[in-house]
Amino acid sequence: MVMNQRGVLAKVAAAIAGADSNIDNVTVDPEQGDQYATMHFTLQVFNRLHLAQIMRVLRRLPEVIRIARVTH
Repeated sequence: MVMNQRGVLAKVAAAIAGADSNIDNVTVDPEQGDQYATMHFTLQVFNRLHLAQIMRVLRRLPEVIRIARVTH
């Protein structure tokens, strides 16, 4: 979940790319009230440690409110 502001998708995508990961798919769903949005990413990662590193990088972004890991 992120703040629904201009440029947030670009910041999140750049952070993911900077952490040496590739984005396979992304969807963005605005939340009620338009203050927040939920972004769902499908990423290519090397292993669980790499995923944890990406999550740490994303948590440092002030626009990121919450991160949930979902595996398929």
